[in-house]
Amino acid sequence: MSRKKETFHSGFAAIVGRPNMGKSTFLNHVLGRKVAAVTPKPQTTRTRILGVCHRPHSQLVFVDTPGIHQSGGVHLNKVMVDTAYRACRDVEVILYFVDAMSGLLPEDHPILTNLWKRKIPVVLVVNKADRIQRDRLLPLLAALPLEQFPFVEVIPISALTGENVERLLKVVENHMPEGPPYFPEDQDTDQSERFLAAEMVREKLFLYLRQELPYSLAVQTESFQELPGRMEIHVQIMVDRDSQKGIIIGKRGDMLKRVGSEARRDLEKLFGVPVFLQTWVKVRKDWAADMRLLREVGYLEEGSDGNDHPGG
Repeated sequence: MSRKKETFHSGFAAIVGRPNMGKSTFLNHVLGRKVAAVTPKPQTTRTRILGVCHRPHSQLVFVDTPGIHQSGGVHLNKVMVDTAYRACRDVEVILYFVDAMSGLLPEDHPILTNLWKRKIPVVLVVNKADRIQRDRLLPLLAALPLEQFPFVEVIPISALTGENVERLLKVVENHMPEGPPYFPEDQDTDQSERFLAAEMVREKLFLYLRQELPYSLAVQTESFQELPGRMEIHVQIMVDRDSQKGIIIGKRGDMLKRVGSEARRDLEKLFGVPVFLQTWVKVRKDWAADMRLLREVGYLEEGSDGNDHPGG
């Protein structure tokens, strides 16, 4: 008697939430490598990053998004929020991330209300469960306003340690329709190597620069060459003012050397070959308001002008 062939399922899941909820940490854990910058600072992720999780009988395509926040008058912030909402348009399921230490906050309610209009199943992912004791976690889960927001599942996880991540993947898999894979088995992201190189440099700048300066800069790969047995990458760091340029370079160039050295180590691990990385800083006043530049850097998607209504 012949055995029935296992059906294959594939589809998209949006990773959504306020800033600093561990969304990118989750994506990196699922993929087993770093494709998204991760720092303790909020709003590290600035654009949509797609990650492909290959499983025996399914392909789960995760869409990591910038944290949804009050965008104020800064054009880049508006673009980031717009990007997050746009990512929820054509997916099978939405994973809404919150921090286990705080649970759902009043700031989450308008975001969830907006997501509910899309008629797409929403899974509440209570991340950073490793930081809270079980006797505190259970009352938090019991107090969730499930009548107002009837999540299809509520799953506590730790994206950092991997706790309960497999359970979450199975839930996502159950929401995927039957169909062939969207991407070949050797591809786990839609981001180019040029973009990943810039992201590794930007991650280090976020880690080591203080206060608001990381939010006032952008990073762009100017040159990317694959040479025999090595790579040569030139990266430009853009800032608004001369004073910011001096801070990034540092005394005797120490800060820029530290950023470049640590980014190079990450890139060598990512690409598996020696990397020559050159970085420099350029002043480009009001770069965050330059639509053409935002599109070049990858923060603004094609087809978007950065002013889409969140309900779209």
